[in-house]
Amino acid sequence: MKSGQMENIGSLLAPENAWVHDPAKDRFTVDKGSWVARGRFAAFGVPWELRTDDASAFNLLLERLPPGSAPTRIKTTARRYSLRTLSPALSEPEPCYLLEADGRPMLCTSDAGEIAEALEDDLRWLVAERSPRRVFLRAGVVGWRDRAIVIAGGPRSGKSTLVRAFVACGATCFSEEYAVLQGSTVEPYPSRLPRWSVPRVSLGAWVDEGARAPQPVPVGVVLFAHYQPGAVFKPKMISRGKFMLGLFRHAVASQRNPERVLRTLEAVLRRCNALEGVRGDAASVASYLLDRLV
Repeated sequence: MKSGQMENIGSLLAPENAWVHDPAKDRFTVDKGSWVARGRFAAFGVPWELRTDDASAFNLLLERLPPGSAPTRIKTTARRYSLRTLSPALSEPEPCYLLEADGRPMLCTSDAGEIAEALEDDLRWLVAERSPRRVFLRAGVVGWRDRAIVIAGGPRSGKSTLVRAFVACGATCFSEEYAVLQGSTVEPYPSRLPRWSVPRVSLGAWVDEGARAPQPVPVGVVLFAHYQPGAVFKPKMISRGKFMLGLFRHAVASQRNPERVLRTLEAVLRRCNALEGVRGDAASVASYLLDRLV
């Protein structure tokens, strides 16, 4: 989130009567004026609305908005999130939070942290799937000498481990979660990097709030590297068809907008090399590639 965004968030909070919205049209019944805090936000061209009857919970949710989030006054939204506090029952001494998306229940729990995590996960996927001008791939990304290395892989594939290894060797971290493509270039998508065990200084000053993120750069290498203990990394170039199929299955919007995904992947392919190989130690992969990318 950009520096200063949270300080100005108060301007987005408003009483119910300040919004052009009729609560009676909701899928659940609420009393007029029950929403004490609400705001509209957008990231990568995707707008959404967030409203709650608990101001402290609203502040917690603001901390979990996706990278690139900023307030917006766009009235049409891709999704409306509602967080309500339910009165405690006799068997439940603590109040329960109910999170809904477009009137459909997502989660009901007394743990506000679980609510925040559920919102964060859903929002990140919403933005990745519906961004109108960008294609999101499940991949880690690092920058090296004005080019990006895209490490394709889903959850628990080892891409985060590889990103850490590249960063420890001097590369710039762009993302450990998504490769955000616009044409043949990739943009930074910061996540919670301080949880890493790698010394913070090696992550790049842009990780700190308020610092300047790296500029978008062309994709230079796309890497498909499957982990096998003890393996020696000997990558090979892969065919155009294998490249397209391999990245297409990691595109979040592959089902929603396959034509745009394929056009973007073709633009990337024209300007990069695609490598595949079984890998062992992540540090050896990073040093192998960086030594050869000049």
